[in-house]
Amino acid sequence: MRKLSLVFFIALGLSALVGCSAIDEFGLEKETTLEEATAMLDKIQTDIDGIISDKSCSTTGECKVLAYGKKACGGPSTYVIYGSKIDEVLLAKKCNEYTLLQTEINNRFGLFSDCSLLIVPEVTCVDGKCVKVENN
Repeated sequence: MRKLSLVFFIALGLSALVGCSAIDEFGLEKETTLEEATAMLDKIQTDIDGIISDKSCSTTGECKVLAYGKKACGGPSTYVIYGSKIDEVLLAKKCNEYTLLQTEINNRFGLFSDCSLLIVPEVTCVDGKCVKVENN
């Protein structure tokens, strides 16, 4: 009986430790501050900027736009312009990571946004680079 009680308490203790994990699926600890979480977003943004650094193109058809991020009241928080010569799978993965983390941050810290809808930018190829079309 004593052996059974010991096993029970060990199992109970282990389940309590597993159930009280201090880190969530986003890598945020329960005590993570907004500043620390924002720094994580900034790191992902730096990764995205590195992926899209080659905006080279020959035609406008090679220029693309991808929405990512999550405003607190819905919709993407930004768009990225890029040329099709980059690793689009890696870009999509990083943008999804950014969106999921920003959604978690919005929820965890009770953030709000202006709720305005962003207009999808129109892009073109100018002098061999993908750029946003400036409407006058």
